[in-house]
Amino acid sequence: MSGGAPLPGADAVVDGTGPACVVLLIRLRERIAGLPAGSVVQVITTDPAAPLAHPARCP
Repeated sequence: MSGGAPLPGADAVVDGTGPACVVLLIRLRERIAGLPAGSVVQVITTDPAAPLAHPARCP
């Protein structure tokens, strides 16, 4: 989970720069709800704990 330009091949991009962890989680859940299994989602965040916290909450 990092910043930068959208990755080639990403099916969706979730911009979570700035908000608290819980806000990013809500945005991520809403964005991936309609995506098929195997989709690639790029998460852009400034929260240094996001790489540890979000994978555990978004199986």
